[in-house]
Amino acid sequence: MKRTILTAFAAAFVSVAQSGPTEVLFNFDTEDFTSPVSADGVLKLARLFTEEGVTAHFVTVGYMARAFVQRGRWDVIEALKPHLRLNHTISHSVHPNLLEISDVEDFDAAYDAVLAREAESIGMVEAATGVDRVWGSVPPGNSDSYVAFYVYARLGLPFYCGAWFAEETPGEDVWFCNLRQVPYGLTWEEFIEKDAKYDPDDFLNRLAKTKRSIVYCHPNKVHAREFWDELNFKGENRHKWGEWEISPQRSPEEVETYLGRIRELVRRIKGDPRFRITTLAEIDSTRKPRRALTRSDVPAVRASLSASFGPVREPGSWSLSDCFVAAVRFLRGEKSYMPVMAYGFLEKPRGVASPVKVSRRDLVAAAKAMDVSRFLPASVRIGEIEIGPADFLFAALETLETGAEEVTVAPREQLGGFGPFPFLAKMCYAGTWLHSPEFKDKYLSDRMRWQIWTLRYE
Repeated sequence: MKRTILTAFAAAFVSVAQSGPTEVLFNFDTEDFTSPVSADGVLKLARLFTEEGVTAHFVTVGYMARAFVQRGRWDVIEALKPHLRLNHTISHSVHPNLLEISDVEDFDAAYDAVLAREAESIGMVEAATGVDRVWGSVPPGNSDSYVAFYVYARLGLPFYCGAWFAEETPGEDVWFCNLRQVPYGLTWEEFIEKDAKYDPDDFLNRLAKTKRSIVYCHPNKVHAREFWDELNFKGENRHKWGEWEISPQRSPEEVETYLGRIRELVRRIKGDPRFRITTLAEIDSTRKPRRALTRSDVPAVRASLSASFGPVREPGSWSLSDCFVAAVRFLRGEKSYMPVMAYGFLEKPRGVASPVKVSRRDLVAAAKAMDVSRFLPASVRIGEIEIGPADFLFAALETLETGAEEVTVAPREQLGGFGPFPFLAKMCYAGTWLHSPEFKDKYLSDRMRWQIWTLRYE
């Protein structure tokens, strides 16, 4: 996955109130299909964790899974059997990469392109490594595409594992774009070099400050000194297909030292009461059933949103999108709404600039005319005026609770405060990671921000 922001996020972890031991997961970003030697790193790590009785997650690029078969690495495929699999996109850094194909105005065109690639990737991983379930997806580098989020959710992946929710909500169970977010944290690679400071006590003390974290590394780095994708795909496809630049390799002694440190830390985590090793499969088994919104919940929802315009925690876990769709359905006369897929916006929401009065009759008419099956409207026509989606939501809740025939809509923030998620407010992908200079991030960062209405807590 190789993302420089991970180190910064991990360093920013803060102590959180713990009701139990830190939940620890182990991920291995299995991605370097350019070098045959990289499979040896996968083999060594898979066998190490099997010997230690620990189930890990191998985050596998589609082309890497295919390479196992093409190169006859049945030993690797056999070694992976006790462990779980995640998707790591079909081709990782190859241009056009995930963000580069997602950054178009036409969402449906972007969705179809991402779906074709990622469905194939998941199929490759399942077929090549012999699993019937891929538990989630992990972005390569800082390649968080809102388009891919909706694709993964439709494909039935329950988790998205990355760094972007780690800084402000370590271990918090957050859903965004219909995927449960689990943060990456510390990396074994901070002590991979022979002259690196290796302080296992410090490593474990930092890990214990989180509620839940993924400890990770890249199997190709077991042997390689440099990252394969920087050598071959930084800014462009630097070589003809198959004529790859291979990283200088570590000595056998360096490899054994690194693997020995990982084994020691795994054993210490296993024996330390501050930690509990878990898996995504186990976490998924604790998923809480969704609660329907009913007309009787309107006062509680209205009070919650008036106090803090963001996800509702009680009496149910509901996103702003859930509340908006429920309000539309209640105005149509329906009595309840069971949330399904939540959607945000493709355009920046536009609210009123000054107070206006709207009638219940016009709100009902707008609700009956509104399509809420996918992305929400950036503005809503009420009679002869346009109001914002937040304006509509508060007006709908007021008339539903009070029965008022006319309500006043006042100017307000339409997206809500980003609160504990300021990274959404400052997100910008252009000029970062290995992306092509032609990648301008015309749509992705803004549209990721505009999905904040899908956010909710477990």
